[in-house]
Amino acid sequence: MHLIELYQQQDFVFSIEIFPPKTEKNMEKLKITLEKFNGYTPDYFSVTYGAGGTSRANTHEMAAHIKHELGVPTMAHLTCVSHTAKEIDDVLTKLKNSEITNVMALRGDPTAGTERFIQPEGGYHNAGELISAVRNHSDFGIGAAGYPEGHVENPNKDDDRKHLHGKIAAGAEFIVTQFFLDNTHFLRWRDKLCEEEGVSVPLVAGILPPSNWKTTSHMSKMCGVTIPEDLVEALLKHETDPEASKEIGFVHVEKQIEGLLREGVEGIHLYALNSLETVKRLGPKLRDAAGTSSVLSTN
Repeated sequence: MHLIELYQQQDFVFSIEIFPPKTEKNMEKLKITLEKFNGYTPDYFSVTYGAGGTSRANTHEMAAHIKHELGVPTMAHLTCVSHTAKEIDDVLTKLKNSEITNVMALRGDPTAGTERFIQPEGGYHNAGELISAVRNHSDFGIGAAGYPEGHVENPNKDDDRKHLHGKIAAGAEFIVTQFFLDNTHFLRWRDKLCEEEGVSVPLVAGILPPSNWKTTSHMSKMCGVTIPEDLVEALLKHETDPEASKEIGFVHVEKQIEGLLREGVEGIHLYALNSLETVKRLGPKLRDAAGTSSVLSTN
């Protein structure tokens, strides 16, 4: 099943992103944790890809486990970083052989020690080229990334949207955004794309609960994401209180979710960071919004 079918069939889609641990021991721990998501099960999971493909095998293993052992649709991430076109083709073949039929096609972050992305020799220059390669390989469902505040390397929002149009033209069927902490940025971006520029593919809101001031400020700078003033003040006020900071983050994101649902967002993609606590806190509202029928019983 291509994930676009979920967006076509449902008014709202709830998805969760996880990352594959580097060690086999922690991989097994995550598999046990995922079983505890039952009751908050998303419509699909996405599984990230380490820098330069460092977790390539684990991405494949975890995606296959979720698909076949848990019975939940799964999307595997794939990036251009450090890969030749032949290596990308091999990864896609392995995914296809494991019946993983959905891919999140990304350019990927620069490798460690570099500030800018460098096209691999014999590889792809950007996400648009990768999307075309995935489309030409075989029948994959394809997701791509969007940046409501502009990509950190390209803060020119008009130009950044042109890149997004290129991804869609290449074959991206839906767009999942980078996290944002102020819904205004997402809504303005969505309205600009849909009402003025004719975009019709689903635009899915990426949500990440801020956990503390240090981490949130770092992520903000790294990703070019604005932190609302009231959130800055609250996190700074409780900088030395981890539990209070975590609660502030959850409350902030709960308000974001409520606002996005009121605005008729087509889907919310929860960056859960493998946290059962995050899923238990936010999952019920998202699961309820997507419908009470469990994906586990229908796939």
